[in-house]
Amino acid sequence: MDSLKWWEDAEQIKLLKARLDAINVSRRDFLRVVGAAGGTAAVSLAIAACGGSSTTPTTSTTSTTATTTTGGSTGSTATAAASSASTPTGGAAATSTTTTANLAANQTFTDGTFTTDPTSFDFNKDLYCGGNAACFAQLTQFDPDLSVIPDIASKWEPNADGSVWTFHLRTDSKWSNGQPVTANDYEYSYKRQLDPATAASYAGFLYDLKNAQAFNLKQGNVTAADVGVKATDAQTLVCTLEGPRAYWPVLAAYTAAAPSYQPAVEKYGDKWTEAANIVCNGPYTLTAWAHNTSFTLTRNEGYWNAKNLTLKTIQCPIIAQSAFFTSYQNNQIDWDSIGSLGDLKKVQSDATLSKEFIKYSQTGTWWLQPNVKMAPFDNKNVRLAMAHAIDRKTIVDQVLQGLGTVAYNIIPPGTPGFDPNTWDTYTSYDPQKAMSLLEGTPYAGGKNWPSITMTQRNNEGDAPQIAGDAIVAMLKQNLGMDIKHVLGDPKTVYNEAYQGRLQLIWWRWFIDYPDPNDDQYLVFYSKFPSGERNTFSDPTYDSLVTKAAGIQDQTTRFQTYWQADQILVENGADIFVYNPWTYGLLKPWVAGMPKNKSGAYVPNWNVFVRMYDYLKIQNH
Repeated sequence: MDSLKWWEDAEQIKLLKARLDAINVSRRDFLRVVGAAGGTAAVSLAIAACGGSSTTPTTSTTSTTATTTTGGSTGSTATAAASSASTPTGGAAATSTTTTANLAANQTFTDGTFTTDPTSFDFNKDLYCGGNAACFAQLTQFDPDLSVIPDIASKWEPNADGSVWTFHLRTDSKWSNGQPVTANDYEYSYKRQLDPATAASYAGFLYDLKNAQAFNLKQGNVTAADVGVKATDAQTLVCTLEGPRAYWPVLAAYTAAAPSYQPAVEKYGDKWTEAANIVCNGPYTLTAWAHNTSFTLTRNEGYWNAKNLTLKTIQCPIIAQSAFFTSYQNNQIDWDSIGSLGDLKKVQSDATLSKEFIKYSQTGTWWLQPNVKMAPFDNKNVRLAMAHAIDRKTIVDQVLQGLGTVAYNIIPPGTPGFDPNTWDTYTSYDPQKAMSLLEGTPYAGGKNWPSITMTQRNNEGDAPQIAGDAIVAMLKQNLGMDIKHVLGDPKTVYNEAYQGRLQLIWWRWFIDYPDPNDDQYLVFYSKFPSGERNTFSDPTYDSLVTKAAGIQDQTTRFQTYWQADQILVENGADIFVYNPWTYGLLKPWVAGMPKNKSGAYVPNWNVFVRMYDYLKIQNH
């Protein structure tokens, strides 16, 4: 087997999944990345290796077979020509035939995406800071098909077994202050993310680097100097890994691999990403930030591909999700990224809005997470009763009006490793069985319940909130539970969840990369030093998802993840409900919304974050 064809190596596929799981990349997106590299055969192997069904992502995938790695590649085998063709040139992937004559003089795009003020723009430290990823450029980038193409690195190559990768950086890309972007910037940034003093929550994403995990976990006498990333000169970055990792260029494309600007970090500390202090190397730079009101991005003319970007300014108002639709109708925003469920029928029946309607999958899962250390959820039968008391199909078909699919585990359909099991013994909608499970507990007959609070983040839109209310009603009707549904500040909810202080959580996971490792390891593994999202802990589960990451045979790998699924389900550790879809509204004067090879729209989401590169404002 050619070790550089990582998509043919189940062990490497598992390792990639584990890294992507560490930053919450969804299974669907992981599978799309695999499919972009190696085609349908690779997806099938990934599904088998990571646990899942034969359902493949709805993207057109083609395998690349050239043996060189000049230019960007989808792994290690794409040709330079293929890479260049995928790079945006004047909005190359645009879906319209807009000509220069049709372009508006004012190339300002107003993005209705941000519902809360970012905590920072420091993705290098906090992947989920809530900032705008367009401010930073990684060594590589994803195109709309999730193929890896060049960005700051113009080309890269591995050693014979893929355990060492050398990236050659462009000489024509600059930070927003005019300083050249160099290999030293990435060496510094990777080591900063891994430094335990930084306390980066997703440092595990870089554990493939030699000695990275030991450095991050303070094991032995390992120092930053021992970590396997080194700028050998200003344009050359050498990454030495723990073993063959032919997928390393894929990881280098994720926002989790974004750089930080060392002089600004050292001068301003955690305030380095304020508008007055920040220095960016991406296609756009932060130029204004009125906290809790809006922020503005301006094209970074020093970015290597700036001449081919049409948009000059990105306005990002911070507005409540509930106000998106009104703002859109009033032409205050050009893109309503997450349409309201309450407005869906109006949109679909409106002659104008129905033409501006864009539906897309969120490649994730919503579930109930009971705190197994708090009453009444410290009783397994109570948790299993809840699983039988929720009518998932009614929630999807009636409550969500079809914007979703029923879920029985965390892996979304269409992504590698999707588990087709429905676990009817533990999940079928059966109110009578649900009530019978309470016999012998302190809550027999649906009585004597303690005070129960279900917490949800307040920035998720109306669909999850309405679905959550429906779940509360079903548990009241079928189990006699009185549940208070509370919407909380996202950061507070996240922090309290990691501290195990929330009694019942209604939340979701959107994949960061399409592999079960992203979902089942990163979400439910219980031994992370930085804390866990889940209070349930099982040594067999931890062992299975750890072992699965390294199994080479795809079928065996996926089946191992499915065994882990069963442990969660049979213990009622997490009660999976649905996989969300959503829709957006795009003004007719905005051309170029990227599409993948299958013709599906690909706006900014967890993995692909370069939508702005393709957009143009037409005369209107």
